[in-house]
Amino acid sequence: MVGELLSKTLPLALGAAVSPTVLALGLLILSSPKRPVARGLAYTAGVLLVLGGLTAVGLLVTHHGTGMGSDRNPVTRAIDGTLGAVLLLLALHTVLRMLTTDRDAPHDPAPPTSAARATGLGAALLLGMAMMVANFSTILLYLPAMREVSAARVPVADKALVVVVVFLITSLPATLPMATRLVAPGPSAKWFGALHGWVARHQRVIGLVVEVVFGAYLLLKAL
Repeated sequence: MVGELLSKTLPLALGAAVSPTVLALGLLILSSPKRPVARGLAYTAGVLLVLGGLTAVGLLVTHHGTGMGSDRNPVTRAIDGTLGAVLLLLALHTVLRMLTTDRDAPHDPAPPTSAARATGLGAALLLGMAMMVANFSTILLYLPAMREVSAARVPVADKALVVVVVFLITSLPATLPMATRLVAPGPSAKWFGALHGWVARHQRVIGLVVEVVFGAYLLLKAL
């Protein structure tokens, strides 16, 4: 039973984990000379706080909204179809931005903001929260994963296990760089600067792929 539930939630979790903005800004903080570890921990905490709130919303609201049912539940299918359509609209918006903005003047899609450069821990915490709140593709994939858990007819302990797995996977853009910085502080400080540049340059393309692939996935799931 757990395996079946994981087969439904893991694709959504993997898509939700592709979050180039969260990753790029986290790398920027961790590669800076100003209190990188402390600010990185605060930034990661902000990401996890919002993700924890999304977990509660996904489990409670979708449980009461759709009830306990299968994938063929009309309400569930309507939600999947709507979320898939929204993701494809986001993909269209991304394409239009790439055609208009990038054609005129190539730029860094994730420039260092004043909040990212600030040394305060509060600013880093708020930045992590803001990045997750504005991370629409992650939210649109994470909530259906929580709905799958809520609707599954499995023991509570199995649901808790799947929630933890999905949560950990989705949080990887924030937690993996932080863990790497703590384990290998010297080398990671050099790696993160170069990696931030690569992620920033390809951020829109990465986001576009996620929006198209998983938008289509949810639409097909709704049929």
